[in-house]
Amino acid sequence: MNDIDQSERAQLGLKYIEDSIVALLTRHQHGLTSSAVADVLGLQTNLDPGHRDMIAAGILALLARDGRILWDDASQLYIDNPNRS
Repeated sequence: MNDIDQSERAQLGLKYIEDSIVALLTRHQHGLTSSAVADVLGLQTNLDPGHRDMIAAGILALLARDGRILWDDASQLYIDNPNRS
């Protein structure tokens, strides 16, 4: 496989993870922490506790930046964005 094929595979994988997170938050109307998302979707790593949820946290930050999900500052939870486009 060439580098373009690998990039396409990686982007497809990221899209699946993003879609899984959005679907998960749609089902949990009160929201979830990044740690809970990582746990439910199996995205935790074997790193020390301070870095265990880095994969989920990074993807959640991207989704929030793009407006697919929202960060609720008051509850400190990621929530579904019912108005996403």
